[in-house]
Amino acid sequence: MKSGVWSVKSRANILVLSTLYTLLSTTAQATEIKPVINAELLGGQNFYNGADSSFGAVTSLLASPYTKFNDQWSLVPLYSGAYQGTQQVKDLVGGGTLFQESQDHNVSVKGIRTFENGLRLKAVTGYGVELLRETKDEAWTKGLYDNHRLSAGTEAEWSWAKDQYVRLAYDYYAIRFPNYQSLSSQAAADGQGRELDAPNVLDSHNHMLTLGSESRLPGNGMLQASISRTWTSYPDQHLVDLTGTLTPDTRSDQSDNLSIQGTWTVYTADQCRISGSLGYSRIHLYSDQNHYDPSQPTTFFNANYYAYVTNSVQTQWTFLIGEAPWTIQWTGSLARQKYADRLVQDSSGAFGSDITRVDYATTGLSVSYPIAKGFQVKATTDFGWDDSNNTDNLVYQYHYNTQTYLFGFTYAY
Repeated sequence: MKSGVWSVKSRANILVLSTLYTLLSTTAQATEIKPVINAELLGGQNFYNGADSSFGAVTSLLASPYTKFNDQWSLVPLYSGAYQGTQQVKDLVGGGTLFQESQDHNVSVKGIRTFENGLRLKAVTGYGVELLRETKDEAWTKGLYDNHRLSAGTEAEWSWAKDQYVRLAYDYYAIRFPNYQSLSSQAAADGQGRELDAPNVLDSHNHMLTLGSESRLPGNGMLQASISRTWTSYPDQHLVDLTGTLTPDTRSDQSDNLSIQGTWTVYTADQCRISGSLGYSRIHLYSDQNHYDPSQPTTFFNANYYAYVTNSVQTQWTFLIGEAPWTIQWTGSLARQKYADRLVQDSSGAFGSDITRVDYATTGLSVSYPIAKGFQVKATTDFGWDDSNNTDNLVYQYHYNTQTYLFGFTYAY
């Protein structure tokens, strides 16, 4: 009797093991891994307001072992990183701040569930670190504006034809500036404002909703459009009142973004293909934070200091010439950022009566040619101009021009 029971259990165990083995074998056979790699290594010279900096490098790497388990499930681990050894201006606290070098590293994992009706559901989580050096002798990880980003989100995308879809996404991300607390007193002494003289004042929590689409246009064109709203809270940045006192209420912003771009193939021949795109974007930032400046002869209060509207247009033209082919790309953009109530300041820092506006213009040209499978040699040149009716450059950079010349290699797999 015991032998019979053992025999039944053995057969059951063997059946279970056999089933598991079959499932694992089937999954292993069905799993498809497609490595995706894009890398760039360029070096050259940067000029800021006509003064040349030392030789600088620009590098970037994107790597992803895209894994498709079957027709329903996919997983996309991703690393993207970049280093910029040339001078750049970034808008971190409502004005341009000049940095000598920067690093940016991001890792994320995205899961995708695909349905037969064209619906795809996605979930993603990620972590990123941005390191910024304002001076060459500043140690990495010690920068005032170094920041860490934690993110998570979900997305539903429905595609009814090739290159035609609509998507709805929700994303949450938190940004933390670990070094700003210890150096905030120095920033306040430079006249940045009492609202920034507090621990963890730049840390924020963000919730973003995005509706996007892609569709075909007459003339073999494509239209991409998106609209999003982001709610941002600053838990440790208290509102400043007329007397310069920090109130119990904390800053809360809202940003509405609109982006639309059309792309067309305008000419095709055996040895030449030309495509172009034209886009428009609009950003409207609402903010309830004010500005109090005790450095003036008479203390100055500016309500609604950080709110602005930015309108910009962008264009890009790509020329593919020859059999290899040569790839020539030209880009250009124009933008105007107009603040809601930020008053202009002159070179001495005194406030005027006009409202601050900032104008941007950029243009760039790149030429690349394949030299081996996946490898291209590439040369780029970029020019940028920034101008404003605000002539105070003590803290923020409102007037500058940049030129960058780079040469190097790219790789794509």
